[in-house]
Formats: sequence, structure tokens, C-alpha cells
Amino acid sequence: MKARKAAKPPPTNEVEEEFVRLWRAMSSLWGISPTMAEIHGLLFITGQAMSMDDIMARLRISRGNVSMNLSKLVEWGLVRRVHKRGDRRDYYQSLGDVWEMFTLVAAQRKRREIDPILTVLRRCREQLSPELPGGPPEDEGSRERYRRVNDLYSILSLVDGLAQRFFQSQRGLRAAVDLLAQDQDNAEPG
Repeated sequence: MKARKAAKPPPTNEVEEEFVRLWRAMSSLWGISPTMAEIHGLLFITGQAMSMDDIMARLRISRGNVSMNLSKLVEWGLVRRVHKRGDRRDYYQSLGDVWEMFTLVAAQRKRREIDPILTVLRRCREQLSPELPGGPPEDEGSRERYRRVNDLYSILSLVDGLAQRFFQSQRGLRAAVDLLAQDQDNAEPG
């Protein structure tokens, strides 16, 4: 019998390419463009500071596209601009701390998605309020609409408040996740 050869791990650049494809696929979950995700994925998986030229060559995308998406990544705080001694070019490096990265992405999603929803719900609740002078008539339908909007506003406000507390500290977010994981581990199979 012949001994089976141990499977060789794929070369690093194949793993990087697979990771970048994964990041691109996840972009819709993060609420970002696929190209922004590819650039971040490349910088994150390599852990290297890369120039725009390096990124363009690795991902085969235009300078304008790289420039625009790097600006957004820097704005979000997921990537920072770094300099190398003796080189005038800007280099870009991803955050290495996944907790900080997750916190920044979640905070951006909240700002772009949850905050506008709360603003509209607050306005609807005020317009439906029976206490408002000249407000809606006091009928069952109006009271029910107010109750529904108020309940939705209340629960989203609670979630928003909790999110704010966790975003202020990665330790707080990590402690919450650890607590949820501990609860999951202690749950009895049903």
C-alpha cells in the first residue's frame, strides 16, 4: 500500500484571493460597495501597508476607483494612511483588531440606517400623538396607529441606546458577545 501524501496548503496568494472574494461577497451585508470590500479585504488579510499602485495591481482596478474607495475606508476608520521612510507615496493599512473593525462597521450602519428610521418614527409618533393640540381625532383607529408606531419607536430606541453604549467601548461590545456566547453554550438542547 502506498502512503498518501499530505495535502499541501494552498499558496498564500490563493488564500488572499479567496479571502478577497469572500469580503466582496459580504459587502452587501456591511452596506458597502464590492470594490470597497475588496480593497479592505486585501489590506486586512495581508496585514501590510500598501500603496495605491500595489492595490491597483493586485486587484486589477482603476486608480480612480482605488482612490475613491480608500478615501471612504479612511473616513470610516477601517484603514489608515501610513508613510514609509524615504518614500513619498502614501500607503494604506487596515486595522488589525477585529473587535474595533466590527464596532466601526456597526456604528456606520447604525448611523446610515437606524438613525434615519428613528427620525421618521419620532415624527410619525408626534403627529399621531393624542396630546398634540389639533392632533388626530380620538377614534380607535388613531389610537391603534399611535400604539403601533410608539411600540416600534420604543423598541428601536432601546436597541439604539444599547448599541451606543457598546460602540463607545470595544470591551463593552466584546463582553456582550462573550455573555451571549456563554448563554448559548449553557442553553439546553431542545
